[in-house]
Amino acid sequence: MSENLKLNRRNLMLGVSGGAAAMTLGACSSTGGDDEGGGSLLESAQDGGTIRIAYADENPYAFTDDDGNATGQSVALHSYILEQLGISADQIEWKQTQWGGLIDGLGANHDMVIAGMFINPERCQAVAFAEPDYVMPDTLLVLAGNPEGLSDIISIAEHDSAVIGVMNGTTEHQNANQLGIPEDRVNVQEDLQALILELKAGRCDAIALTQMNLQLEAEADDELDTTDGFYPVDENGEEIIGAGAAVFRPEDTDFRDAVNGEIAKILGDQDQWLSLVGEFGFTVDLHFPPEDLSAEDLCGGNYQ
Repeated sequence: MSENLKLNRRNLMLGVSGGAAAMTLGACSSTGGDDEGGGSLLESAQDGGTIRIAYADENPYAFTDDDGNATGQSVALHSYILEQLGISADQIEWKQTQWGGLIDGLGANHDMVIAGMFINPERCQAVAFAEPDYVMPDTLLVLAGNPEGLSDIISIAEHDSAVIGVMNGTTEHQNANQLGIPEDRVNVQEDLQALILELKAGRCDAIALTQMNLQLEAEADDELDTTDGFYPVDENGEEIIGAGAAVFRPEDTDFRDAVNGEIAKILGDQDQWLSLVGEFGFTVDLHFPPEDLSAEDLCGGNYQ
């Protein structure tokens, strides 16, 4: 990670002002709430109740394996965390959900999201993020040989006609919009496999997503290749970090805070963190969160 890696306050606060900014701070607060039944979600789960956890089918963060089980970096990490909180594996109802429904479905379809979702101010208006448990650069997935010579999202924005493929509601989708790429040059799909079909059919020239899952696709398919990893930058050339975390309803911040306590213990021991996520390709050098990185900073755009 480069030494000038930082979050630009103006970029992160795009669209967050007035009452929305207050909502952002509320989403990062430490006040727990109760469910309509009178007890909090955390209390219910610790008393043996079921907890519904949503994930998007996105390798290596959280995905369904060949046996139909949820697995991945975020699944392994948070299954361990919940166990430390007294919530056993047989209490968890895993719910594979399209990416665009992960936040909208909180409360109705599921109680918690562990899809490795990046923390950003727009999302912080609606949900409460746990502390980041990994960082990850982006990359582009292109056809073998990279026929358009693309390198990052900016290279697509500066191209005369290149079409970018993005998953609906992802940070990369937001970045494409913020860079002013015309709508007819943004191919939006609900999942990565649909995007790959679009790429191979010539309806987009590159797919923008996080580096690790796109590298896995390229390694498994001779028709595909990836560019070097990159962090999105603002017009001043300052890199904007991508950091993933679990997601809760704002009224479940007592649960979020309990999870944060366990995350702090894990991040205090790099070997333990690696023992939980290393099998999914995560490394300390590339993916371990900086010590001073916090969800509050990422929500408010104050990280320097």
